[in-house]
Amino acid sequence: MTRRRGGRYLPAFLLTVALAGCDSSAPSDANSVAVQAPASVPASACPGAQGYQHANLGYRVCYPRGWVSRDYTAEPGAGGALSVVAFGPAGLPQHVPAATDFEPPLAIRVFAGPKAALEASIAQGNSVTGITVAGEAADRVAVTQEGPAAGELIVILEHDGDTFEIEKGPGTSRQSEFQALLTSFTFAQPAS
Repeated sequence: MTRRRGGRYLPAFLLTVALAGCDSSAPSDANSVAVQAPASVPASACPGAQGYQHANLGYRVCYPRGWVSRDYTAEPGAGGALSVVAFGPAGLPQHVPAATDFEPPLAIRVFAGPKAALEASIAQGNSVTGITVAGEAADRVAVTQEGPAAGELIVILEHDGDTFEIEKGPGTSRQSEFQALLTSFTFAQPAS
């Protein structure tokens, strides 16, 4: 899939580099988020599902039992993502080879900065609907253009100066799982 971000097209192989797993012992720069185990989510927050909370970015979601989460933290030069966390059935790869067009069933990508520039390139030529997610104004972009991204859903919101993209991979499957993830998406309350 080719995606336009910040005014330039990024070939699928560059986006999948963003999905390549990073060694958590590797040094990080000011724009990266270290790979960490997710914070615990109370079982009562996700009845009939599993919970995931990002340790640094503070969002939490519920995803189907039997699925796995993979933190594919972005590498420099891969579109500027601070974090990419994928959710899918068991068998979701630990690391994604850069030479593939892999798109996880569900993913949350986080970019530094306001959503305007990212959203403009993603929304162009697609169906956009305003919605509310986690109490924040968001836009739901349905990829309606023909091609490998057809059927992808991307919900874009801005929180604390970062842009969050909650994504369902291309095609028509995983609609209910995406809706459940989206409905459960929230930001953890800071510890007092």
